Amino acid sequence: MSGLTAEDCLCVRWTRVGALQRYRDIAGDGLDSAKVFAVFSEEDVFMGLVEERQAALFPGRIFADLLVRRQPALLRPDTGMEAILQRLSEERVDYLPVTGTDGQFIGVVSMLSVFATLSQREQGLRENREHMITQLQCELENREVAASVFDATSEGVMVTDADNHILLVNRAFIQTTGFSEEEAIGKTPELLKSGRHDHEFYQAMWRSLEETGHWEGEVWNRRKSGDIYPEWLHINVIRDESGKVRYYAGVFSDITQHQELRAKLLHLAYYDVLTDLPNRQLFTDRLEQAIVQSRRTGKEFSLLFIDLDRFKDINDTLGHRFGDQMLIAVAKRVQNAVRESDTVARLGGDEFTVLLPDTSQPEDIAEKILAALSERLVLDGKKLFVTASIGICRYPDDGEDSDTLLMNADAAMYQAKESNRGSSRLYSSAMNSQLSKRLEISNALHQALTAGELWLAWQPQVSLPDGRIIGAEVLARWEDSTGTPVPPSVFIPVAEETGLIGAIGEWAIRTLCGQGMELACHTCRNFRLAVNFSPLQLKPGTHQAILDILAASGFDPRHLEIELTETALSAQREGMSAFLGGLGKAGVEVSVDDFGTGCSNLANLKLLPIHKLKIDQSFVCDIAADLNDRQIAAAVIGMAHALGLKVIAEGVETAEQAAILTALGCDMAQGYYFSRPVPFAILKQLLDGGGMLPASA
Repeated sequence: MSGLTAEDCLCVRWTRVGALQRYRDIAGDGLDSAKVFAVFSEEDVFMGLVEERQAALFPGRIFADLLVRRQPALLRPDTGMEAILQRLSEERVDYLPVTGTDGQFIGVVSMLSVFATLSQREQGLRENREHMITQLQCELENREVAASVFDATSEGVMVTDADNHILLVNRAFIQTTGFSEEEAIGKTPELLKSGRHDHEFYQAMWRSLEETGHWEGEVWNRRKSGDIYPEWLHINVIRDESGKVRYYAGVFSDITQHQELRAKLLHLAYYDVLTDLPNRQLFTDRLEQAIVQSRRTGKEFSLLFIDLDRFKDINDTLGHRFGDQMLIAVAKRVQNAVRESDTVARLGGDEFTVLLPDTSQPEDIAEKILAALSERLVLDGKKLFVTASIGICRYPDDGEDSDTLLMNADAAMYQAKESNRGSSRLYSSAMNSQLSKRLEISNALHQALTAGELWLAWQPQVSLPDGRIIGAEVLARWEDSTGTPVPPSVFIPVAEETGLIGAIGEWAIRTLCGQGMELACHTCRNFRLAVNFSPLQLKPGTHQAILDILAASGFDPRHLEIELTETALSAQREGMSAFLGGLGKAGVEVSVDDFGTGCSNLANLKLLPIHKLKIDQSFVCDIAADLNDRQIAAAVIGMAHALGLKVIAEGVETAEQAAILTALGCDMAQGYYFSRPVPFAILKQLLDGGGMLPASA
């Protein structure tokens, strides 16, 4: 590995993408070999790496949203091989970015690219050895020159006469074998024979020398100490002008370290760094082997797909180091719950799979795994209970190839998660109907826009010091043609995927302005109506369309507030600056929704026209019991006030939460403690009744 650097080991299996591009838009455009995407901002600044398997899981999301929160540190081109391998192992990543001293992105390195470089280097060394042997034929008579060449090379060199008696050895030979020059000269190479190779092996070697004039391969020899070691040996036959054999020249290198490194790289390529379980690549290989064997024997097998419940919450609240410890513990419990003949693998994140050969009752093993995981887990003095959802499918009933089996097991797992977390489900073809359901929702949503099935719910926002209603957030609601409510969590993602989100957003602004005009006599001067905007709505010209609606309705822009997630702000989508700048000049305020849960970029708070931060409900729900959540809320409030921003907390459900937030200096709040989202008529009644919440305030 001496001398090799990151610049020598660049991986070719990457491609460049923009932060706003999506995997689904570029999939198939010559990306068959791309395993990782280098994400660049509109300013051509490298932002980070996204692996292909991660992008494939969320094909509709922009690459900026897929960037992990904590990107690996950048490598310099002159970073050594050992440092690269150490980083790959310690940071548990498959790829590391490489940038030049000027900060420009150069490429990526991976475990496989390191391995490929080493292989190429070995080939180069072999070519160098052959060149050296050719020169040696001309210079052999000059012992002084030959000795200089011998001593200058790190490879061992041994020259014998036509009768196979050793004539010359170099310093590297002595250092590698332990035999001195005096001990070797006059002997035959059998001095090094280890006994590892049979008679046929040496017969094949001599046959190659006689027929082709050279031989190359791996040989196990014995040192003077008795230790057996592997070497890569290249032998050339040197003939005189008449064609008679004069010498045999052998050049070899001790490949003990290369074999150890090769074994380590192979292990890293096929086993998960964190849990040491087979990774996706090895598991897929074993799954395909199981399919081949099952076709031959006629025996069925089963596949379990395991996904931990609420693992993201654990990572967010207790940290990634704690999450890693939990994954290691889960891996051990799953392994202990199955047989030695079963294969347990980690596909990535909190997803595990189990291959069960010759199993007629996979449900029993799934229940055994769930029981093992449900036992109390103690890590770093913290006690918690882990649950998982398991999908089960059988070969060949539920799929005849590895991709179909994994897809169907995954579908069954999601069915288990949706119906009852901490349970298992057998795959059924009916689960594919969920895809049909999404198509039905898309078609019905087009109709809903024209049929008036959408309506706005209004959730009051109150001033914490006195409980006055000082604003409201409008939320899109949908009752289909049968009067059945369709949850926003169902139709909003479909709207974003189909491009209807823009039309829904325009409808929401028009409706807000129309109904908002009726509130003029009910509200205070600073009363504001907030509407959430999807990043997909931020297209060039959007801000002017909003201003046109405001002008046509007569609604005062100073009473409108646009909510954007911090992830959307950090993504720097095309049209973002014009959108915020144009609305800000008109008096529209901008608030950062779900602050602290996305790609936080404090520079945005300074550079963009932002007026308010919204503390996410994940920090509010446990604020009474969790000191960390309370400290996070206090930090957000203090920072916002220092920057001249207002703070509103969402998801306030108890008087205790409201009291704590008030004590911390939070300006406003919304949540079920004050009021659920209500129809417009109910909001007017609340304002007519004094505009104080909760009702007892």
